[in-house]
Amino acid sequence: MIRALVIPWIAISSVFAAGEPSDLLRFVNGDQLHGSFQGIKEGPAVVWKRDDITAPVDFKTDQVRHIVLRGGRPLKPLSSLSHVALVSGDRIPGTLTALDETSFTLDTQYAGTLKIPRNQVAMFAPSPMGGRLHYHGPFREDEWRMANASFPDGMPPPPKEGEDAEAKDQSGRWAFSGSAWYWSNKSSGTALLREEGMPDRAILRFDLAWKNRLSFAIGFHADFARPKHEKAEGEKEDNAAPRRLAAF
Repeated sequence: MIRALVIPWIAISSVFAAGEPSDLLRFVNGDQLHGSFQGIKEGPAVVWKRDDITAPVDFKTDQVRHIVLRGGRPLKPLSSLSHVALVSGDRIPGTLTALDETSFTLDTQYAGTLKIPRNQVAMFAPSPMGGRLHYHGPFREDEWRMANASFPDGMPPPPKEGEDAEAKDQSGRWAFSGSAWYWSNKSSGTALLREEGMPDRAILRFDLAWKNRLSFAIGFHADFARPKHEKAEGEKEDNAAPRRLAAF
């Protein structure tokens, strides 16, 4: 039996500024703005608040591409992956409890019972992954670790504000936001690792997006051990094959 291991939403793109989880507003022109989502008012317009401005600001919804709440971190994980996909491309998690010729009725953890017009539903997925699921995410950054040639056993946590800033720039880091990992460095070299969840046989699925040229590698059951190298007589240990980690 082949079992499913799903890792969606791994993306390579521009990175956001690190900090406490906050809301993020992404515009259709590629700009983005951190702050606090206050709601949607008549217009329609997105109401946005920041600590460095005196009053909330309104943005027209036709200029907004994406709103990320709490840095993409859920208050608690969903108990089921069942969802409804809308014709707009949005997905609403929930369990189908009723269906008639005019609407879908969903039971949700976050909004109680929702009734969705049937002409707005493109697909209903009661078991989207099929079979046994070992992993679905990423929803938490502490489930993953990073490693590179300078830190083969894992990179230390990033320095907090006020600590040594140079240490923060010594090695490239992936950044987590909106259930995705982002890589902004010009060169590769840092591996993104998850050490649990993959059995001997599995199906791996993920989404990947990039700008410019793509350099990407995936390792399965990799231990990153130094390759064995038979030394010639008189050869020094330093000439052994170097250990190299690929970016995941």
